[in-house]
Amino acid sequence: MDIRNKVALVTGASSGIGAATARKLAAEGVIVGLAARRRDRLDALATEIEGNGGSAIALETDVTDMASCKKAADTLITAHGRIDVLVNNAGLMPLSDIDSFKTDEWQRMVDVNITGCSMSRRLCYRR
Repeated sequence: MDIRNKVALVTGASSGIGAATARKLAAEGVIVGLAARRRDRLDALATEIEGNGGSAIALETDVTDMASCKKAADTLITAHGRIDVLVNNAGLMPLSDIDSFKTDEWQRMVDVNITGCSMSRRLCYRR
């Protein structure tokens, strides 16, 4: 399957699996929208990808915020006309002992890992 010139939005792209996925997609000729909260890391990754001949756009995004997700999707669509692929990678897992269970950490994990994935998916495929 030829994926060259497809447009992908990768959430959680500022580190780990998201960054590695973005690098691999870009190396295969995919135009990559890099979405995450850490703008400095997104800018560095976009520079790296473009330095290696790829195409990337940094999209500072909080997947728990609908307006932020909409802005990222709209920016990528405005720049490249569409979104063909969504890599819904944003996620977190706070670690704490069961006896020190922190409900605020649990809620943040649900917001990012579940609600954020749903919002990203809905916004990318709304057109």
